[in-house]
Amino acid sequence: MANKDQPPNQTAVWDNQAQSYDEMGYWKSQENRANLAVLLSHIGNPKGKRFIEVGSGSGFTSAVLAERGAECALLDLSQEALDVGMRNFMRRGLPEPQCYNENALQSSVPSNYYDAVWNMGVLEHFYDDGKKKLVREMYRMTKPEGSVIVMVPNAWCWPFQIAQKWKKIRKSWAYGFEDDLSPRRLAKICNYLKLDNYVSYAYNPIHAWSWFPFLNKVIARWDTLDHHLRQTWMGYTSILVVKKDALKNRP
Repeated sequence: MANKDQPPNQTAVWDNQAQSYDEMGYWKSQENRANLAVLLSHIGNPKGKRFIEVGSGSGFTSAVLAERGAECALLDLSQEALDVGMRNFMRRGLPEPQCYNENALQSSVPSNYYDAVWNMGVLEHFYDDGKKKLVREMYRMTKPEGSVIVMVPNAWCWPFQIAQKWKKIRKSWAYGFEDDLSPRRLAKICNYLKLDNYVSYAYNPIHAWSWFPFLNKVIARWDTLDHHLRQTWMGYTSILVVKKDALKNRP
């Protein structure tokens, strides 16, 4: 019977991606700096707070949060990815993070525990049922008055959608199944789960163009962090921020 939540062989996809994680290249990208800035704008000062990155991949951003005083945990299907994250924490002289090599849809992560439960580039790799279940699970892990934060490629960012389709046609797409979400679609997931304390919007109109190699030199001339942070309906990144009500434990 087909899995209605997520495609098969996802572990193999992310085990393979883990071989290419490069921290120096990661932080050279204005996109990743912008994502960190946006994340911090929603979580505030990380010091003394607990965070878990659900679908952590490299864990590079979590390590930065840990350097700023947060207690961080990592969850990923791929043990290869978790190994990269743990080595990066150790290289920085940070305490080893709590790691969960589990499926995020049915994990042993405690409920009502984290100040923020977040990820970047994860939700789009699930089918519709799985998307709803993942947001529900992230909400379960979040403590009252904490936040669920989801960042995904924006389905309304047409330059990226064209680039992605072209790569899939040429069979050079390396990220497996991907179903990107607009801010409106993220809001619909919240409405389905009866979560009403949320915001969703899109930002970063620049990064999508970097998927076209012949434009990279042009972009580099005026590529600044401020450009990546600008909010616009066709920005590369859609973000959903859900605040957990102190008096409720839905859904």
